[in-house]
Amino acid sequence: MSCSDRLAGLFLIAACTFSESLNAHGVHIYLDDQLDYELFSSGDQQPLNIAGATNMFVLSQVEDIVVHYVKSSRKRAIKSLQQSNVAACNINMIKNEQRKSDYYFSLPVNFYWAHKLYSHHDLSKATDGVLNAEGEITSLPALFDAYDKSAIVIAENFSYGDFLDKQLASINAGNLILRGGADHYQTVYRMFISNRVDFLLNYPAEFHRYSNKVDLPIRSYHIAGSPKVIIGHFMCNKTPTSKQFIATVNGILLNSYGGNAFLQAHLDYLPNEEHSLLKSYLEQYIKRNVHIKR
Repeated sequence: MSCSDRLAGLFLIAACTFSESLNAHGVHIYLDDQLDYELFSSGDQQPLNIAGATNMFVLSQVEDIVVHYVKSSRKRAIKSLQQSNVAACNINMIKNEQRKSDYYFSLPVNFYWAHKLYSHHDLSKATDGVLNAEGEITSLPALFDAYDKSAIVIAENFSYGDFLDKQLASINAGNLILRGGADHYQTVYRMFISNRVDFLLNYPAEFHRYSNKVDLPIRSYHIAGSPKVIIGHFMCNKTPTSKQFIATVNGILLNSYGGNAFLQAHLDYLPNEEHSLLKSYLEQYIKRNVHIKR
């Protein structure tokens, strides 16, 4: 064997060893929702919402990387992403300006109708400046100028997107109730529905999920200027395995956009009257922003 042949062989062994080391620990996916944890870790349950269906659709097709599911609070999960050398990801994450430089993000995994403000108050009776002519909240700071003794519950270490995050940052700290821990969707919902706070920011789909789709004496409002749709991604720390995982996820998504299965993972959890609206939005988004593999 020539020297060059031996050198090539060493490179091949090193490459294989490196590849094996990438997958030695696999990727850890942190889940702060008990129902999500049961769905992904058991493998024998059915999704209950868009997030569960879309993430399962993708993860069920990941074959080249071992995936470990870890039940964790959002706060602990973010800390793990920041400090761990092991590949780690969160699901359903909004890609905001603060996060872009610190993490790897996948292509869009799920599309949700954006957050609405849920209220125990009839804001049509509020002072001028709270609602605009379309019946939308003019801004969250304007709302709390009028309801300065009230409070809104929001999830700790949770982004509502750049637009709403900026408004929330302008609200007096005394009007904000932060709730951490696992199962934050359920935690903030229960706090609001028990009348411990006056306001809640939540996805309509998640609100109706925990209300069991029963009509409640609660009013909801859009916030003027806020996005109509929120897009969820896989967000991972910057390790070689994380990069490989994101590339795998993106390949699955590129082969799935425009297909019926990806669309149906959204429509199965929406009222019939919303199907055409979301289908149209998805088609236009993909046409404008994504080059689909054929």
